[in-house]
Amino acid sequence: MKSIIIFGAGIAGLTVAQELSLLGYNVSVYEATDQPGGFFRSSRISKDNMPSEYSWHGMGPWYHNAFDLMQHIPFSEKGSIYDLALSRPVDFGIFPDTDKAHFYDNGLKSIPKMFRMNKLEFVSWSYLMLKTWTSNNRSKIKYAKLNAAQAWKPLLKDKSYKTWRSCFGPWIGSDWSKVSLHTTGDFFRKQLTTKANHHHKADQDGPAWTQGTGGGWLLFKGPSSEYWFDPWVKFLEESGVRFYWGKALTKLDFDGTTIISAFCGDEKIQGDMYILAINPFITADILSQTPALESKDELKLFKPLTQDGPHTQVSFRVAFSDEIKFPRKRTAVVISDSEFNLTLFAEEQVWDKGVDLGQNIKSLWTGTSCISSVPGRIYQKPVHNCTKEEFIEEVKAQILSCGALNELIKEANDGKGIAEFIIIKIEVWHEWNFSSEGIKSLQPKWVNTTNNQEYLPAQKTPVSNLFLAGAHTNTQAQVWSIEGAVESGRRAAHMIDERVNVLDQYRPFWIKSLSKMDDILYSIKAPQIIDSIFLSLFILTLWHLLD
Repeated sequence: MKSIIIFGAGIAGLTVAQELSLLGYNVSVYEATDQPGGFFRSSRISKDNMPSEYSWHGMGPWYHNAFDLMQHIPFSEKGSIYDLALSRPVDFGIFPDTDKAHFYDNGLKSIPKMFRMNKLEFVSWSYLMLKTWTSNNRSKIKYAKLNAAQAWKPLLKDKSYKTWRSCFGPWIGSDWSKVSLHTTGDFFRKQLTTKANHHHKADQDGPAWTQGTGGGWLLFKGPSSEYWFDPWVKFLEESGVRFYWGKALTKLDFDGTTIISAFCGDEKIQGDMYILAINPFITADILSQTPALESKDELKLFKPLTQDGPHTQVSFRVAFSDEIKFPRKRTAVVISDSEFNLTLFAEEQVWDKGVDLGQNIKSLWTGTSCISSVPGRIYQKPVHNCTKEEFIEEVKAQILSCGALNELIKEANDGKGIAEFIIIKIEVWHEWNFSSEGIKSLQPKWVNTTNNQEYLPAQKTPVSNLFLAGAHTNTQAQVWSIEGAVESGRRAAHMIDERVNVLDQYRPFWIKSLSKMDDILYSIKAPQIIDSIFLSLFILTLWHLLD
């Protein structure tokens, strides 16, 4: 039995632990904090027992590895995490301040109304989206360095442009001022063209159902740690995995060929294989202590990979003393005119009835601020420079100013608007530190930007017993996500044991074919395949008219 040492008990690290422990390996997991989950975990630290989440999370129809993994984790004696802990799809809507909310009710036909586009804008928007889908090398090299919001800006009027970019944070999980055209296009390509369907059993909300192409996103039916990580760790411990909490990796001992040991402070740890499933900022710091190791292929990518610094995505909870109803089930709100790029969801819409929302709390909205560089409307400060009190006041003002949200609340609550419901408190995830030097988190979060796509490291390194895992590594998911974390963990485990199965992302035949053609065009510096097709048609039409 080979001994596997995993550093990091987030999604990627736990995935490696699950795959290899079930194959008979001797697995130990070392985690810097006192709990699992990384950026996905939840907590109850306040006196009123209110649940809090590190961030907003959703699971889309292209989360093939994540859903497959969950089917093997028991939630209770009645079934798996997949069967019992996942909600039905949420209903995403775009909510402007001075217009009606619009939802994805009619598929692609809904897009113009959702993003306030006219017909010409929709055609232009679709044209650029299609170019991202049908590019391969051009997208990974050229489009990966172009900001998505700026790429669409010349094609859209100001209102539709700002509305469109507002979905980047809530959906892609990235800062719209930094996310690339490559990442954005690939994200929506997977969402709208994925093939595999995920079948779900009947539950208290209705009969059996299927999540497929273009389908909605799922949440957990309770706080993340309580509904995923606690039962997951229990299952892994029963499978023989040993956990060591409060053990932060501080150094790797490298003899020029292999890792011979690792250190958590003064504690020396030895095993046959080592997996770094910790965030790339900490990884970069650890590698910098050993220049001979830092200079190796894949490992030397960590400095440029982290050059943009961490992403500031601040989660918060809004607790109400009365129940607030919604006219639609499981309504997810993108406040499109919010300076802080806010998204909201009422937890009680999907959580099981027995989940405690906290003392005297009848409705609990979870929210996320997705951009930190845009000044707010009250204090004219971006999130990065706000005090905690200023941040809370800005969040409250941006929510209460959303006319579309207020109208839907009034519709479902006998004419009673948001401002008439008593807010008990607005809570911010406890690990954010607001100071005069700027907001910081105990765990810096990495996301895809226009500067880091080319530096995604592989899971296998030139050091024979050192492997990488995490959504910041190179995966078919390509975007920092739950699916990316699970896929990376499986790929790292597969490098150790080929019996570990990794599910591929689906690409339609027509997209693969056009992408291959575009690779040829890109290699000779010719226009993109879609541009080339239309240019050819124009020339043929002109030739016919002149003939």
